Amino acid sequence: MAIQVALFTVGDRFVSGGAKDEAGDNLSASCLKMGWEITSRQTLGDDEQALAGHLVQTADSGTVDIIFTVDGIGLRPHDRVPEAMYQVCEKWLPGLSELIRNKAYEKTPLVSLTRGVAGVRGRTLIINLPGTPTAVKDAMEVLRPVLRLAVEQAKGVAP
Repeated sequence: MAIQVALFTVGDRFVSGGAKDEAGDNLSASCLKMGWEITSRQTLGDDEQALAGHLVQTADSGTVDIIFTVDGIGLRPHDRVPEAMYQVCEKWLPGLSELIRNKAYEKTPLVSLTRGVAGVRGRTLIINLPGTPTAVKDAMEVLRPVLRLAVEQAKGVAP
């Protein structure tokens, strides 16, 4: 069974075309390399309520197993992805975010300033990733061994 994935890169600068979504490109390539199907890839603005709405609509559609968000998890005033997540998720997976930060800390201590979280809505995992290509690559390396089981457990098909 191929894992169905939605990718949301978050930031007004991506929507306006002022920045290239290299981290999203890396994530997309990583997912395809694992044999996963990308059912949706979008750039979304920094609006917290709009992001929460997209997360709810996508998770509740039942068409994806994992939603990844890229960027929007820092300390800048417009970084509101975690706040949107707090409105959406029903269960939390702090171990996934801890893995991502621990892996990235080896290369840059600044990762300790990120606020990304991971959780579940219904039967869909939602995971926040940092906004740099290298950080996305590193995050997927540490998540790869556990994501299939996490998807199966969220769907109720694994112990």
